[in-house]
Amino acid sequence: MINYHLLISFFLVITFSCNTDDHIRTYRISKKRQGNSVAQSIIKNNDLILKWEKPDNWIEVTGHSMRLVSFRVPCSNGFGDLSITSFDGKSGSINSNVNRWLGQIGLSPKVSEEIADLTQMKNGELGQFLFFKLINHQKEEKAILAAIYTLEDRTIFIKLMSEFQCLLANEIDFTKFCESLSLVRK
Repeated sequence: MINYHLLISFFLVITFSCNTDDHIRTYRISKKRQGNSVAQSIIKNNDLILKWEKPDNWIEVTGHSMRLVSFRVPCSNGFGDLSITSFDGKSGSINSNVNRWLGQIGLSPKVSEEIADLTQMKNGELGQFLFFKLINHQKEEKAILAAIYTLEDRTIFIKLMSEFQCLLANEIDFTKFCESLSLVRK
């Protein structure tokens, strides 16, 4: 029997994996507030302009150089760490990225069929994206929400790493945030 999740993932990776840009530049632009409950922000990366809407209580912080942007996401007992990264081309397979995230929360790698079972397809402003909810109930209830947009010439990763209760409290906001990402080319 054909696993449709795996087939769709394979098709998306093959279709959108070509790129000719060899250099990545990141520029930060100040946030533009909109309304009481949502903030809209813009990041420029070379010829990439990435926009989103986020909850006002997410706090933009300085992340490491590979991140386009980082946020501290408030939780009842601390903060979750949200990051957006963008890489040219396909930036590794879906399986390798998911297995790396599983390792970050103390879980063993999974085979393709198991990863396909963890994969949800969602729709956003940029088109379809893969959504993952990864939880380690054994190790301090560490958890990750992640989304992967595979575009024509780059891959965008959105990841929220936190403890399980924080993840549950922020899952709807995370999903809306991922759906709100939009891309404008010059």
